[in-house]
Formats: sequence, structure tokens, C-alpha cells
Amino acid sequence: MAQIMEYAINKIIFFISIILASSSLDARGNYYRLDDYDANYNKLQDPPLNQEPQKQLHPSSIYKQQRPTGIQKEPDYSRREIAKNNQAANRLVGYQINPARLDYFLLGIGGGIDIYAYDEKRQISLDLYAKLGYFRYINLNAIRIYANLGGRIPLANSNPRTLSFSGNIDFLLNLKIFHIYAGLGYGSEYYTSQKFFSQGLNINLGLSKQLGRGSIDVGLAIPFYTIYTKDVIIKNNIIFLLEYSYKI
Repeated sequence: MAQIMEYAINKIIFFISIILASSSLDARGNYYRLDDYDANYNKLQDPPLNQEPQKQLHPSSIYKQQRPTGIQKEPDYSRREIAKNNQAANRLVGYQINPARLDYFLLGIGGGIDIYAYDEKRQISLDLYAKLGYFRYINLNAIRIYANLGGRIPLANSNPRTLSFSGNIDFLLNLKIFHIYAGLGYGSEYYTSQKFFSQGLNINLGLSKQLGRGSIDVGLAIPFYTIYTKDVIIKNNIIFLLEYSYKI
């Protein structure tokens, strides 16, 4: 009985497999079947199509036409010189750039207050002088060599009236907004009433604001010379200065 059941089941499975295989083959053939398909059609035997005439575009439509491809240029990696102007100089503080002109002839006028120690008193004199010299840029900094010639007039006191002369050299350090300067000089004073000539070193310190070719300086000079006349010590302690210079 068991063998009969097993034989029947095998027959049923075999029959179902035959049905599924036949339906699969029929579906595959239907998948590639086209409606109104003509197996005798040959496209190569079709007559050629009529070519449309080439259209003439209006000049305003030139952008619709095909343009030749652009020429491929090699990139240029060479360095460009920095524009020599004040804006570039302000942006590139600390870099090596030079103005268009480096050397100038320097003219100026100045005035100030001299504080003297005379007869154990602190008395003042008015200082007036002219400046003549040479100015040269070193990148954004500068150096100047100049001479001052003038006179010192006592202001209602017993200070001596003097004629003054000094030769100086200053270095100007650029701080973007203004220059700070420091230098040395050799100064001299001739006391007209005492008929005495005094001379020695002096130190220059201050600030300089460049205004195109002009400049305004605010600073001080510290002289190191003293005279003795009629048992009285005359010493110029310090000079406060304000001056204007022009570069020619």
C-alpha cells in the first residue's frame, strides 16, 4: 500500500513539473512577441528621406551657431611686481617694497623751547631755525642727514642770547600711522654777550608724520655741552621742537 502511495505522489509531482515548464516556455515566447510584426521587413530597402534645407540664421542668432573651441593657454605662474602706491605700502608693511623715488633734497623750518640751567634757575628761550639736508627711503623706513641753523632768544629772563648750529643724522622707523625717529647730532652755541662758543653731542628723539612730500615732526633734542663764564654755569638741558619739512 505504501509503495502505491509513493508511486502516485511521484506521478503527481512529475505532472505538475511538466505543466509549470510548459507555461514558462509559452510566457517567454509571448514576452518578445510584437504586435503587427513582419519578419520580411528590411529597413535597408526603404527609400531615402527628404533632407530639409539648411536654415539661414539671422545675425542676431549667431549665438545659436557652433563656435570653434577656445585655444588652451598655458597658465602663467610668474611673479608680478607689487604696484608702487601708498595703499599697497600700507597693506604690505614689513615687506620689501620701494617707492618710485628714493632720494630727496630736504628743506624745513622749526621752532621750540629751550630749557636752560642758568645761575641755579630753570629759564627758557625761544628757538627758531632753518633746516637743510638730504632724505632717503629704505623700503618703508627712511634716513635723513641735515643741518639746523638759527638762534635762541631769551623770554624775559637772564638767559644769554645765542646763535645755534647743529649737524644731525636720524633713522625713521615706519609704524604705519607715523614714523618714530632717533638719531645723533653734533651741536654748537655761540653766546653773543659772553663771546663764548660751546659745542658737543646731542640726541634726537620724536615722531614724524609723512604728508606726501611734506612732514611734521614733534620731538626733542638733548644736548650734552656746558660752558662756564664769570663763575656761572650755563647749561642747555633740553629742547622741545616742532618743525615742518618738505622733500624736493
